[in-house]
Amino acid sequence: MSWLWGSGGSTADKQQPNDPYSKLDPSLKDFLSRETPFTPDTPPSTKPKASPDAASNEYRSQLGWTETSTTHTPQDEKSTVPPESLYPDGRYAHLWSTYRPRSEIEAAGKNDADRLRDVIEAYNDRRTAIGAAAIENCVMEQMAERECWETGTFWEKMNMCRGPNRQFLRCYTMQARFLKALGYLSLNSVGEEEERIQMHADSLYHEMIARERAAEEARKEGREVEIVGQVPLITAESTTAALGEKSAWARARQKAIAGKSEGMKLSDYTPERQEQIRKQLAGLNPQEKELEMQLIAAERRAQVEIAEAIQERFAEEAEGRKSRRERGRETVGDSIKRAWGWDRER
Repeated sequence: MSWLWGSGGSTADKQQPNDPYSKLDPSLKDFLSRETPFTPDTPPSTKPKASPDAASNEYRSQLGWTETSTTHTPQDEKSTVPPESLYPDGRYAHLWSTYRPRSEIEAAGKNDADRLRDVIEAYNDRRTAIGAAAIENCVMEQMAERECWETGTFWEKMNMCRGPNRQFLRCYTMQARFLKALGYLSLNSVGEEEERIQMHADSLYHEMIARERAAEEARKEGREVEIVGQVPLITAESTTAALGEKSAWARARQKAIAGKSEGMKLSDYTPERQEQIRKQLAGLNPQEKELEMQLIAAERRAQVEIAEAIQERFAEEAEGRKSRRERGRETVGDSIKRAWGWDRER
């Protein structure tokens, strides 16, 4: 019974007290030696873990699939696959080698008038999207107007809910102007950029409302409104930080700084437009006048992009007519446009 206290045992057990093999029953040792020969002094050899490829090859050899595979793999074929493929690792790249996107096929069958119509339709779609974005930013004002009509007092309904209605209309108008000024009309903007523009337009509107309330409280208390030294509502630094250096607003501003955009000065506008701008600025305080001039300039920069896109389409159309005339395939329409002077530099 000495094994209960860990003392006693054979000499081999004392030499190797931590060896579990030496403590087995002799009959069990004989069975293990006959079935699986094992030497306690020699550590078992660790076999390297088979890789998935080796296991796959072993299964193939067991099933008789020992021939070389003829499937296309990324190692055998370096060709890239379009994003429409479900296998970006390169599988079935030989099937995608002749693939053409649907937009490319449709664009190949369009004439000059269709391309120009696409630009105008895209611009109209952007204008419609501005209205939807402005409504989303003014949802609280819209709900307040609706609650006024549903649960308002008799006097409020008799006045056509004038207060909430004015707040909603002003919110919608200013949000739309901020969206235009920040480049929401750009034809090259993507989803993430549109969200940043929409969020920044909403923050600018609420900052403008906060400044107006502070100025109104100062006037009621008889204090002078602090305008000197106040940071403008729209600055290049804050707008670039919010939208990014590669945004539509930043690109339009860089063109304006480089002098590549027309209409950035009051003298560049038509006399009728100059008179409209003067009327817009008349009666405004210095703070409101500064914001109005910033919005006018930013809206003008946003409109330059669509004008440049249309001008590019006119240039491509003129180049196509010139190419057809040189090849002797001038159409009747080409002749009429050339007679009207459309091929001259515009």
